[in-house]
Amino acid sequence: MISTILMGIAAFVSAPAPGPCDLLDRATVVSILGKPVTDVSPSDPVRDEDVGGTVVYCYYRAGEAALIVSQITFASAAAAQKATTKEVVEGRMEDEVTAFKEVSGVGDRAFWASTETGAQFVIVKGANVVGVALGGSLPKPPASYEAALRAAASAAAAKL
Repeated sequence: MISTILMGIAAFVSAPAPGPCDLLDRATVVSILGKPVTDVSPSDPVRDEDVGGTVVYCYYRAGEAALIVSQITFASAAAAQKATTKEVVEGRMEDEVTAFKEVSGVGDRAFWASTETGAQFVIVKGANVVGVALGGSLPKPPASYEAALRAAASAAAAKL
């Protein structure tokens, strides 16, 4: 009996933390992209000296469209809060931001941003920051994906 309990505890303790490709199910990604995923590519973890965390990405491609899940891990929740500001989130969008807002009721802090060519929803949860970004050749305007990206980012953050 004790050995069974110890094995269960060992399995729980040694379970690896989910990576960004584990945070969304394929059906969610296909639903957002509107077509079958043709490639899934995780990145290696990299220290982001600009914000002070370790970032890893998962790229989902479907033709000319892409969905990118990012996960930044910080040393503490305070460090994640300090590094994830409006200016940082807005600055990471490559094009001119056309819509931006801080969103309440999701994680410890959350942001929505869109441009003419892409959109992103970012959630701070504890020492982690999860982003779900969409871009490329999209069937609808990027701003119209707010609800879908919010739901996807919320589901991803719930797994951390």
